[in-house]
Amino acid sequence: MSASAHRLASEALGAATFRIPYDAGPAAEFLPGDSAERLLRPEELEATLRRVGAARYHVHHPFHQRMNAGELTLAQMQAWALNRYCYQAVIPRKDAVILGRSEDPAFRREWRKRIIDHDGEDNDGTGTPSEGGIKRWIKLAEGVGLDAEMVISTRLALPATRYAVASYLDLVTNHSLLVAVASSLTEMFSGAAIAQRVPAMLARYSYITEETLAYFTPRLTQAPRDAEFALAYVCRHAVTPQMQADAVNALIAKCDMLWAMLDALHHAYVDPGHIPPGAFVPEGT
Repeated sequence: MSASAHRLASEALGAATFRIPYDAGPAAEFLPGDSAERLLRPEELEATLRRVGAARYHVHHPFHQRMNAGELTLAQMQAWALNRYCYQAVIPRKDAVILGRSEDPAFRREWRKRIIDHDGEDNDGTGTPSEGGIKRWIKLAEGVGLDAEMVISTRLALPATRYAVASYLDLVTNHSLLVAVASSLTEMFSGAAIAQRVPAMLARYSYITEETLAYFTPRLTQAPRDAEFALAYVCRHAVTPQMQADAVNALIAKCDMLWAMLDALHHAYVDPGHIPPGAFVPEGT
């Protein structure tokens, strides 16, 4: 949103808009103190969203830090790959939900790229899709010694993983399109995480190869592209203080979901090591 458009939007809203009960929720931790009385400029809103990532993104979780430090056992890496697949597999489904909610053809043309990135595309007319992110993640799981069929079934995933992933689908289905789009803004931080994760894993795990980690290479260009579009959408469509707070809360909710998944992994496979009934039990455990 340009400076002039931002000013006009603020004027058009009028004082009456700002008398609507305002609830910043968890976003109050990150928003400026006067965010209830005024519309944040786009650069202020972006800075607020980035503060969320700096504090809440799952790269700060002890499990993730142990992974980068080379301190996870093969069994723990297997548990991570299996449970993370549940999240990877739901990404094109949640993107299809968002796609179907928009009435803007230009938005849909841009957003459908995300589905192709993960599902692949039938480019040669044979009916066999090109390799997408989901297929590359299955190769990662196989690279750490898991059976592909078991991974795809997700039957041995942690209960907390299932609930976390279901909460993400609920978020994009039952809240505003603005909230659904804003929840994807974790992609603003994923590039830096991947740039750190890949060389760390290659250097510290003898069984990890560049082919194993092939999922991450396209994400270095896909994620920044997607984040740029989603951020511009959020800045353009969050036209009240409450809507701006809602967008920030959506990003917080997404960060919480990713954090909860790692909490469950750490509890089941690191400390205290309580694996729930029916969940994946590594060999030798």
